[in-house]
Amino acid sequence: MAEVSEADARARRIPAYALLRAAVARDADAAVLLVDQARKAGTLDLLVFNVAHVAARAMLGAEGYDVAKVLRVLDSWMDEAVHGVQCPPGRTA
Repeated sequence: MAEVSEADARARRIPAYALLRAAVARDADAAVLLVDQARKAGTLDLLVFNVAHVAARAMLGAEGYDVAKVLRVLDSWMDEAVHGVQCPPGRTA
């Protein structure tokens, strides 16, 4: 894999910032446009990676860079999601 400069890495995160901003602002049209642009450019995987990176930084910043606290929050959300999923009869999660 080719090395990416810090400036290029920052530039690649711009659509991720925009997508997260659209989500916070509940701007579905902007979100759909950003995802569609990434899909057409063949960079949807890069967008997903960068959204995860940016979201992790945002969560860490919001929680005072307390990694243990952020992990507890994420574990709690995952637990809620897992237990909220209804399994068909005869199947287990």
